[in-house]
Amino acid sequence: MREFIVSNFEHVLFALILVSRLGDIGTTYLITPKLKLEANPIARKLGWWFGALTVLVCIVPYYSTALGVAVLVPSLLISSSNTAKIWFVRAYGESEYYELLHRLARTSKFSHAITGTILSALFIALAGLVLLFFYPDPIHDWGYWVAMGFLIYAVVIGLYGCLYFARLFKSARRGGDQKTPVP
Repeated sequence: MREFIVSNFEHVLFALILVSRLGDIGTTYLITPKLKLEANPIARKLGWWFGALTVLVCIVPYYSTALGVAVLVPSLLISSSNTAKIWFVRAYGESEYYELLHRLARTSKFSHAITGTILSALFIALAGLVLLFFYPDPIHDWGYWVAMGFLIYAVVIGLYGCLYFARLFKSARRGGDQKTPVP
């Protein structure tokens, strides 16, 4: 099996990235079919066709397997994070969950909301930095590219999380603009 994976590494990475991208798109759809709760401002603005377009990132391993590994890690982590939210949001309802978050934003502090997002991103980044310590060579160490994937994920969740909460709190203070997304 290892020999097959090594000799077909680009194809295996392509398939894994495809599974992770479909996982992200599918779990996002299960959580927020109207994209009302989407934290990524680009995806929220451009809609589902943009999500489908992101599947094209699967071809990255044919350009660089190292970059393919760095793409795979955050895609898997995003799919995992989304999957953990499916039950609650579907049971509670997309609009109801959105309104709950608005109520919470109106009665709490912005700094309290982003603290968890920033700390989560920092812990993920710390995991990436630990990997970089053990695998510092981008030429010879695959761990380097796994670490880069963790660092990319940390930036994505930190940035999009903070942007999301900024929009949510701004909308809540204005009285509940229905265009504000939820993470």
